[in-house]
Amino acid sequence: MLEQPLGDTLSRLHAAVIEATDVQSVVDAVAASALTSLPRVAEASVTLRRTGEARTVSSTGERARRCDEVEYAAGAGPCLTAADEGRTVLVADVDTDGRWPAWALAARADGFAGAAAFPVAAHGDVAVSLNVYSEHPLDWSDAVVVLGERYAAELAHVLGWSVRLVDLAQTTADLRASLESRAVIDQAIGIVMAQNRVGPDEALTLLRQASQGRNVKLRDLARDVVLRVGGAEQDSAFVPRR
Repeated sequence: MLEQPLGDTLSRLHAAVIEATDVQSVVDAVAASALTSLPRVAEASVTLRRTGEARTVSSTGERARRCDEVEYAAGAGPCLTAADEGRTVLVADVDTDGRWPAWALAARADGFAGAAAFPVAAHGDVAVSLNVYSEHPLDWSDAVVVLGERYAAELAHVLGWSVRLVDLAQTTADLRASLESRAVIDQAIGIVMAQNRVGPDEALTLLRQASQGRNVKLRDLARDVVLRVGGAEQDSAFVPRR
């Protein structure tokens, strides 16, 4: 009976990845999807700890975020335990669970009676957990816990895809910017060659000297040269200012 909800959940996650424009939108969609993936969940959040500093990178509500923040300040709680130790943490009843008093006090104050945190596989110095909060004690069966763990494992894959997609998009943008800069510089070299009757190497040297003298980047100076010539100033020769 659990396979169909999991299949629906994975379909929503995959759709979120396709529609997302950045990693943040994917994480937000994952946290929101957790509300309908596991029974009796009121709010959900995602904890990320990197180089010792923990923060909530997504939350479906302010109550979950507040509980997370109290946990980070105390340095102990279910979210950090799941992220750091790589194991599922189930708080069946906040009132009777005495492991993290500061966090439990905050959870009760915000109306939560149960919670669970699932580790999300990460790399290097990054630790992540998917956290869910319930307004009722959690009487989850082992099968439901396994569902949460499988969901967290899928979250790890989704986040991995998202990071790779963003990295690829950034690399493509950087390459495009580099090619555009190279094209503008080549145009400027041609203009300086024609105006000063010099070869390409000397023209590039003149541009570099002017770039250093004016304390501007070479590509910005080249763009100015091209725009100036395009603005009907073609008769004025380029003279580097030192």
